Amino acid sequence: MKILIVLILVLFFASLYDFRRGQIPNLLIAMGAVYGLLRVFYYQNFFSHVPGIVFPVIIFFPLFKIGTMGAGDLKLFSLIGFYVSFMESLYCIFLAFLIGAVLSFLHMKREGNLSDRITYLVSYLKDCVHQNRIIYYYKDIQGKELAKEEIEKTKIHLAIPIFISVCIHL
Repeated sequence: MKILIVLILVLFFASLYDFRRGQIPNLLIAMGAVYGLLRVFYYQNFFSHVPGIVFPVIIFFPLFKIGTMGAGDLKLFSLIGFYVSFMESLYCIFLAFLIGAVLSFLHMKREGNLSDRITYLVSYLKDCVHQNRIIYYYKDIQGKELAKEEIEKTKIHLAIPIFISVCIHL
């Protein structure tokens, strides 16, 4: 259990940074990864943790490329794989997205832009189908990137649901 405290502390501080600054420091993630890597090599078989470390990068990289997931969030999902089994990692990821969806819904209700966001999502999906490719998510009707203020209004700090999901799991 002591070992998992490191993961919880890294996720806690990542949540604070994400909420305050909108970014997660690479040094914080690196510290958690190095400790997790040493732990895995010393106590367990490293190769049993590879799927939990690599899977999030492979699956969520497209979300990062279209701008709907931050690089720090992707790294945090991978970080979980250093500390728990692959199946536990999948559970934490699922739970994080579920918590994130609830928080996102509440955020959009509070901002009063729920119907606008749903309309935007439908329009985005239609554009992807029409252009026969996946495009960057935060574009306006003319294809220009939305203003940073507009993007910030819709942003959910996924580090917080990730932290909560790991705490619930553990």
